[in-house]
Formats: sequence, C-alpha cells, structure tokens
Amino acid sequence: MGHPATIKRDKAMQGIQQDPELSDSSKHTYAQRLMAMSAKLGQPISELAMQPMTIIPWIKKQYPEVATQKNVVTAVLAALRRMPAMKQQHRQALAIWLQASKELEAQQQARLKANEPSARQQRGYVDFKEVIKVRTSLAKGSRQRLLLAFYTMIPPLRCDLNRVALLQCPASAATISQDDVDTVKENNFLCLPADRKKPAILVLREFKTAHSAGICGEHYQ
Repeated sequence: MGHPATIKRDKAMQGIQQDPELSDSSKHTYAQRLMAMSAKLGQPISELAMQPMTIIPWIKKQYPEVATQKNVVTAVLAALRRMPAMKQQHRQALAIWLQASKELEAQQQARLKANEPSARQQRGYVDFKEVIKVRTSLAKGSRQRLLLAFYTMIPPLRCDLNRVALLQCPASAATISQDDVDTVKENNFLCLPADRKKPAILVLREFKTAHSAGICGEHYQ
C-alpha cells in the first residue's frame, strides 16, 4: 500500500496541483484517481507512468468498465504531461499512453454507435413492464407516480424535468393561447385545464435534441 507522504512528494501530482490552467474540479478528479492507483500499487505516479506496458493491463483488469479505464488513463496522461522534464523516456511512455487512450476512445464510440449497454447498465436493467407495475401501484397524485409517469409516458427526448412550470388553462389545454405561453418564463411547462376531465399537455421547448426535433407537445389524461 502507498504511504501518504510518498503521494504528497509525487512530482507528477505536484505538476497537476500547480497548473493554473486546470480547474479546481479537474485537479480534484485527477488527484482522486491517481492517488487511488498509487495507493493500490504502492508507487508514486511519477514511477507508474513510466511503466505503461505493465500499468495499462493492470488498469484494464482492475476496472471492467471501458469508461473508467479511459478516465484513469486520461488522469495519467494529465500527470505525465506535467512532469518537470520531458526526456526521451517520458516521450516514449507518453506515446504508449496516448495510443491506449485512443484505443479506449474508439471502443467507447463503437459502443455508443451500437447502442450497447455497459456492464453496469446491464446489472441495473429493469424490464419496462416491471416499471409500469410500480407506477400503477403508486398512489394517484403522488410525486413518485407523477415522476414515473414523466419518464415512462413521454417518448425519450433526454429532457430535464426538474424545471417544469405549471400553467392553469381556462378550459382545455387545446385552447391555450400564445399570450398564455408568453407568460411562462420556463422553457418547459405543463398546461393543466380547468376541466380536469380534459387531457393536460406537456410542452417541451428545451431538451438535448431540441435543435433537430423542435418543440414537442404531448397530451396526458
């Protein structure tokens, strides 16, 4: 196991912490990943970074998820690039780490294009029918049922439902006027008709694919 004093004196870690161009959040993230690896292997990052042929296979074995592997490799690259002297040995190691990063990035992109779930997503998979059973078992009017209704009754739009305004409509959602819409400051809103027997309408104007899908309106009873 690594010793805190060893990690503290690590030149690679110092280079990251002293870089004014890195944000505090990036410094914290890199430090966490590097310190964890240094502690497990009992060597400072400045030494581990010089052993890519040994450490890269260890990373792949230690972290099953490709995304996690890529994050750790990125942290090592960040440290390696900030080492005091970029000598020939450093450049050779850097080239190997860069190649590993490119290969992991290609794996990530291939998985995204194939829309394949990660191992973690597979472990957390719940059949949609089971989700519907939970939704229908919840009390009507409860926040839990409303939230599950949002996520199960609306076609996937990658929308953020944590800021949805509630708009009271005179008779039905279908008769909502542009003046009513203009009074809503939020980009996404739920129009509730005065006649609750009429369906409500959820209008989404801000979501990840809005530029290609345009404004989306869905009626819900």
